[in-house]
Amino acid sequence: MLFLSVGLASLGLSEDSSATIIGAMIIAPLGQPIVAFGGAIALGWRIQSFRMIGIIILGTISSILMAYIIGLTLPDITPNQQILIRTSPDLRDLGIAVLAGAAGAYGYYRSEYSSILSGVAIAVALVPPLCTCGIMLEQGHFILASGGFLLFVTNLIGITFAAIFIFFVLGLKNTINRKWFYKGTISIIILGAIIILPLALNYQKFNSGILFHSSIYEKVGKVCKLSPNSPVIKDLSIQGTGVIITIQPFPSDNDEEERLKTELERSTGLQVFLKNSNEH
Repeated sequence: MLFLSVGLASLGLSEDSSATIIGAMIIAPLGQPIVAFGGAIALGWRIQSFRMIGIIILGTISSILMAYIIGLTLPDITPNQQILIRTSPDLRDLGIAVLAGAAGAYGYYRSEYSSILSGVAIAVALVPPLCTCGIMLEQGHFILASGGFLLFVTNLIGITFAAIFIFFVLGLKNTINRKWFYKGTISIIILGAIIILPLALNYQKFNSGILFHSSIYEKVGKVCKLSPNSPVIKDLSIQGTGVIITIQPFPSDNDEEERLKTELERSTGLQVFLKNSNEH
């Protein structure tokens, strides 16, 4: 089921199909071991916790690897909206993961609410970010790949913390081995604190969108001005951690194009895609 969902999500991402990606979310089985991981920590079950960690790591690596392989069969593409929106997670994504994880944990606890699990799977994307990571790694867009992986980690931590909290509140306790509960909970909180910084920075960019766009436009303009032929910016579109820049004249050879892209990425900190204004 994981391989099927990865295949669906990868192809859906490549053709910018939200319907296909939603279908992949629903059948993806990665959510269950993550909720179970939180439940094992809440119950103080050390061995089961490590078993769930192993399953999660295996699923994560397998998903990225399969998406990478699928990417080998796809032509070089300029990342579309469905890819780019999964490369810049912020604090809102962490909030979504916590709330949806709480709903999922309660749904597992109360079987009569099991119908909500498909909604949880749609709300918290696990496989699509991993597919984004794998495809972007194959395409050589490492900034976008890291953004996709950060979204997965954000969802992983949010769901795990919510599951621990819900199961604890519901009274699922192991009074014999509380030490592992405290260790596991503190570890998840520390990991959450670590990712808060990049999420907060992305959220700040979201809040100051116009200023951020102006800042990037200014930086791109300076680099272009110092480049051969001094290309003029015709259009600039920022989505997630990627920016599509339409310029004229376009670099005359591949080496000059790569050099300009490298300079722009160094200046802006974003994944840069150059577009020729003469192309339609």
